[in-house]
Amino acid sequence: MRLIQLDEIVPVLEKKPKVIEAVKQGFISHAKGEIENPEPVQMLFGAEENTIEGDCHIKTASSKSLPYFCVKLATGFYNNPAKGLPVNNGLVLLMSSQTGAPLALFQDDGYLTSVRTAAAGALAASLVLSDKPITLGIIGTGHQAELQARWIASYCDLAGILIWGRSVDKANTLKIRLADLGLEVKTATSVGELCQSAKLIVTTTPSTSPLIIASDIRPGHHIIAMGSDSPGKVELDPAILGQADVILTDEHFQCLHHGEFGHAVRAGRISETKDQSFGLALNTAEPLGLSDETISVVDLTGLGAQDLAIASFVYQALINT
Repeated sequence: MRLIQLDEIVPVLEKKPKVIEAVKQGFISHAKGEIENPEPVQMLFGAEENTIEGDCHIKTASSKSLPYFCVKLATGFYNNPAKGLPVNNGLVLLMSSQTGAPLALFQDDGYLTSVRTAAAGALAASLVLSDKPITLGIIGTGHQAELQARWIASYCDLAGILIWGRSVDKANTLKIRLADLGLEVKTATSVGELCQSAKLIVTTTPSTSPLIIASDIRPGHHIIAMGSDSPGKVELDPAILGQADVILTDEHFQCLHHGEFGHAVRAGRISETKDQSFGLALNTAEPLGLSDETISVVDLTGLGAQDLAIASFVYQALINT
């Protein structure tokens, strides 16, 4: 078994277009039923006080077209910065689907999960139809917020970036960190202000109560919801999904269980059949009509298929060098 450290992984993942394409094919294969994606294991810490202090996700996947299967463990502990520690951590084990032998252990500190999530955001953003650059609104100020800004900016035509976070200092710090993108980056004083200016909005927080309310949303908004990846998390007012013309989910039953989609269904705002497959949307030549006249929500809860796609991509890149 090969032990692969973070310093080997990072250079491979700098090839953003190839990484995004690998993750895209993972979504498409999953939507076509070519990837077995068992139900994930989730552990929450602090949820009894209705404030999630940390979580652990264990996700797995195997593919008909790859000779591998993977087991991914990723953690997020949100008070870690006060302790001088990163929020995210984890590892990925890649194994042979022919012999069951372990092939590689990625000691990636959660970086593979972070990047495959950022790639998913870039893919979701690419579905927006616009004949001119658009403003990206980022809700959140952490590691994933920064990655979403960087990966979407590398893949889509942006006019600028607007950031909102509960901490003004953290929002300003992220603004400074993104200065190298060569785009106008500003901070918003409220979520409502952000929604007034940004057509494309990405949510990246572990919030347990809605941050965007229905009155903030108007025709033309395209929302990519990243944070609601565990039971108890929610970033969107369920009424927003009731307003939406298009709802895309990365996995119907997973999003129904703990995504924004499920919150809206249980609130009686939409039916269980209102969503469409994100993977199939990526695989169609027909535009979905995500235009200036529509409201759309992409609910991304994270799939083992993404973990398998990115781990296989890195492993193949390293063994072929």
